[in-house]
Amino acid sequence: MNAKETMAKPVVCVNATVEDSVEPDIAEFRIWFQGHGADQTQCAKQYAGDVKRVQDALKKLGIEDAFKTSAYTSYANRSRRGRTITGYEYSARGTLLLKRAEYDVSAIWTVLAKSEIRATLDVHFSLDDADAEEAKLLGRAFDKARGSAEALAVAAGKQLGEVRQISYKRRDAFADPPYCFRESAGGTEDLLPDLNPEPIEVECSVDVDWWLE
Repeated sequence: MNAKETMAKPVVCVNATVEDSVEPDIAEFRIWFQGHGADQTQCAKQYAGDVKRVQDALKKLGIEDAFKTSAYTSYANRSRRGRTITGYEYSARGTLLLKRAEYDVSAIWTVLAKSEIRATLDVHFSLDDADAEEAKLLGRAFDKARGSAEALAVAAGKQLGEVRQISYKRRDAFADPPYCFRESAGGTEDLLPDLNPEPIEVECSVDVDWWLE
């Protein structure tokens, strides 16, 4: 087929979008350590004590090895004119990533909330394999587009030919996963939040061009 024939050949262009609701299968506990002390040594000791309390709490459930820490920083507080150090503050992050089907999220929340740590605590829910969910939607979206294209081809008195080009768009449904939040650890089971997250909405859109015969 030469360039002139290609330009004259008709094309049908179809967009199709499919959506699905998927139950999140990952729970990620995030612990934001924070505190202050007279000097950096005192801050480091307080932080080490909080980390040990978390590890001891998780040890009751046999999951202490899954707890990770990172990003410890400390900095000086200064007087109004900045000439005198009045104390130090510190912050750090801890994470605990688990599969919901294998662990009791409510039990983990409860032991952490009772651990008397200087920290805020939240839990995020997400998908373990977002790419696999996307792959499922891509096939459904293409089939939907093809069905529409075939109907348009018949209406135009043509037959659907080969695919000319195809592209897709994936909505970033995983950038802001659902979560439950609580201001501070050190509470009781009576304050247990609802730890049953809403399904995650997944969406995929394809644009497909077919030659018409």
